[in-house]
Amino acid sequence: MHRREVVASAELWRHDDPQPVHAHEFMEIVLVKSGTAVHRMRSGSCRVAAGSVLLIRPGQWHAYDDPRDFQIWNLYIPYKTITGEFAALRSHPVLAALTSARVATAGVPATGPTTSVVHEGGASNPAPGPSVDISSTEPYLIELSQPSQAGGRSLTRLGLVLVVLDKLAPAFTFLRPGQTVATTHPAVSAATELLDTMPEYQWTLANLAERVHVSASYLCRLFARDLGISPLHYLERHRLERTAQLLLEDNLSISLISSSAGWSDSNYMTRRFRAAYGMSPSKYRALFRHRSH
Repeated sequence: MHRREVVASAELWRHDDPQPVHAHEFMEIVLVKSGTAVHRMRSGSCRVAAGSVLLIRPGQWHAYDDPRDFQIWNLYIPYKTITGEFAALRSHPVLAALTSARVATAGVPATGPTTSVVHEGGASNPAPGPSVDISSTEPYLIELSQPSQAGGRSLTRLGLVLVVLDKLAPAFTFLRPGQTVATTHPAVSAATELLDTMPEYQWTLANLAERVHVSASYLCRLFARDLGISPLHYLERHRLERTAQLLLEDNLSISLISSSAGWSDSNYMTRRFRAAYGMSPSKYRALFRHRSH
């Protein structure tokens, strides 16, 4: 089964040995069923345990070190599902957390009843939050792990994913004190949809703000409040992730991938890619092409 051909899928994995650094071209939600491990990514590391939930964006490399009876459910959601079938649900707490720059990991670490948040470019910081009852999601994850079928089956799978997301939602309502991520401003939702679906357009802050009917300065404030980044930073991140996806999926040249992802200058793309992923696009492709899963 090719995961990018379906709206979502799930797999149950047990890791008795360290899982090497790898990357993938889809959104991944990891639910820790049992045991512990150290989850490592470019932004930092933290030990996770049963009840932890990890949000992995497309292109991010990550690894599991020191696994101990470590068993996980992986829920795979193609980016086109997030921007397509789920586009109207961007304010859902889990989907909003996937969009936000503030959170890469949430759940319950091995050290106690806290929720671990990994901030972009920073280390893990514990913050109060509820445990996730992984067992309540398993009947739906088991259904999603079955081979996909054509036709109406896609609608069923979307419904199963929504049930899982709703069960995870309480773990993602603490991200802003006194406010949940479900209160994303409509202008931010409209702007991110434009940037997600039209990354090749040569956006400026002015023309983006005009399209969503707010001033440029107000749009910047809304993005900072809701997502923790500026609109143009969001666009750059999306282009970087699209570049990473194409490097994992296709045999196109680096320059063609650069233009397909919306970059006007492939040399600039290479510099930004190296800053984001710690390596050049060609090294990323060589290292992760056969480790994506």
